[in-house]
Amino acid sequence: MTPDPDPSSVTPLRGNGVARTDVDAIAAIDSFNQAGHLAYLVAVKLKDEDDVLHVRTYLKDPSAGLEFASTDLLPREVQKLVDSLNVSVPSCASRILGGQAPDPAVDAAIAKLEENPNLLLIGPPGTGKSVLLDKLVQHVTNPDFEVTFDPDEIYDAWSEPEDEPGAGKAATVVFHPSYSYDNLVVGLLPKVKGKEVQVGVSTGPLVNLAHYASSGNPALLVLDEFNRGNAAAILGDTLALLDKDKRDVAHVDLPSYGLPIDVPEEFAVDKSVRVASRFGLPRNLWIVAAMNSSDRSVAPLDAALRRRFSIVEIGPDYELLAAQLSADLDADLSDPWSNWTPGHVASLAVELLRGINARIEASLGRDFLLGHSNFWHVAGDSAEDALRSLASAWDLRVVQTMRLALQDDDDTLAFILNAGKPEDAVASSSHAVWWLAADPAHEQFARPRLAFNPIAGMPSDELHTELSRLAGV
Repeated sequence: MTPDPDPSSVTPLRGNGVARTDVDAIAAIDSFNQAGHLAYLVAVKLKDEDDVLHVRTYLKDPSAGLEFASTDLLPREVQKLVDSLNVSVPSCASRILGGQAPDPAVDAAIAKLEENPNLLLIGPPGTGKSVLLDKLVQHVTNPDFEVTFDPDEIYDAWSEPEDEPGAGKAATVVFHPSYSYDNLVVGLLPKVKGKEVQVGVSTGPLVNLAHYASSGNPALLVLDEFNRGNAAAILGDTLALLDKDKRDVAHVDLPSYGLPIDVPEEFAVDKSVRVASRFGLPRNLWIVAAMNSSDRSVAPLDAALRRRFSIVEIGPDYELLAAQLSADLDADLSDPWSNWTPGHVASLAVELLRGINARIEASLGRDFLLGHSNFWHVAGDSAEDALRSLASAWDLRVVQTMRLALQDDDDTLAFILNAGKPEDAVASSSHAVWWLAADPAHEQFARPRLAFNPIAGMPSDELHTELSRLAGV
């Protein structure tokens, strides 16, 4: 308490500065409250500080001379909490401001979308493309706004944008061979009305979101598995509208079949659901597509389609995997097994993925690399538990994925899985994969074949040795 509060004070409570007992202090506070002041204690926990609270006191409707401590200086969300508290009894409330921590991948994607509203993510399976798509959807539908707090300031410590970003709409579509222009853009499709089924003009997510975004609302259309349908046919004439310099400018005539084109009410603009048959794409409709680079069961993308997208390659992220597994990057992987910790095993998992991918890139190319999700859930309270978790991921994910991808190419599979050469074939082995010697009794088919040994059940010392060999450490 201080006799003359000012902006440099640590409290706005007006007192005489001589209270030395609880009774005197409470009497001073009662006197303060009876004057019509309402004081609120605000405790601030910053996201990069684990065990520190920054405490401030603010006043609701302060009297003349105390405006510097007004609750009006608090962020809008905190002001709402102040208004929600019961002033007649001690009460509290909490709120997390600022949303999620900044994500470099999301920030980079947004920067590219601001340059070109069409973005194509390409990479092997398990590298985080779908995760990034989900984060972009959250960014549009539940936008974050930056609230900052300066702990060196007493009252004027807060800053936030003048306007909160408006929430937008997003839709996710998964392409497949049966998906068509009628589904994405507009077509004559069955509609249920009451107990009847009628055929009418039905708008797809592209038209719905474009209408919603036409008034400046943010919108995002996600096209996953982009190359599993005939993308050029699905987009049809709207392909000509994708270019960034055609947005808000070029138009095509939608097939209306002589009927009005209406979007669902949730996409209405100023209560209007009617879409003009002269259709264009607004610039603030982002279109983000994703495809697996290793897919060879589908046709390559049309060149005219590719050139309209900014293309970003997403590969395995070893640093992200190390952080996820809490890898001990300073651990010496040549230490005796008895000295290993879960951090050693996590580092081995990173090196195992790195080693496999080095051999995949040398033999098959970057399109077939394994993503970090293959080892994402490796964990254990002890080194042995973590090692068996890693072995299970090897048996069930890595080996099986590569066997499916290379069913008719034992030589390449053996190289990737470190099985040696056919001339080194033996009758049995403790390795995870090895060349099995041919049985002379089968003369016509007497040649070595690859054999596979699940390793998760091995004794821990043998398992440690084998996984270290496979990782090349």
